[in-house]
Amino acid sequence: MLEFRHGLINSGKPFLWAIRPDSIIEEDGNSGELLKELQERTKGKGLIVSWAPQEQVLAHGAVGGFLTHGGWNSIMESTHAGVPMICWPGKSDQQVNSRFVSEVWRVGSDMKDKREVSG
Repeated sequence: MLEFRHGLINSGKPFLWAIRPDSIIEEDGNSGELLKELQERTKGKGLIVSWAPQEQVLAHGAVGGFLTHGGWNSIMESTHAGVPMICWPGKSDQQVNSRFVSEVWRVGSDMKDKREVSG
């Protein structure tokens, strides 16, 4: 989550992040402090919500990409809307779905096999 935070802050690009507040628990047991700080540092650039109408968001012309866990519904909705995906799969069918997005349908990128390249 820290990498996502830094990437969103440093990109300067507008974003919408739908994330459950209880999905982040920091070392001290608090949840949500990381998101609060991100909201403060990206005011006017980004919006963090606990839920969003995904089909409507993906259908909006301003959406240029979708970072997804690779669940089947998310992939179908994104494909239908014509929005390219970056899949970051976590469990079960997400692994296979992500591979299909990248290697078979070629409508996005599968992050599970990416390695950091050092120069």
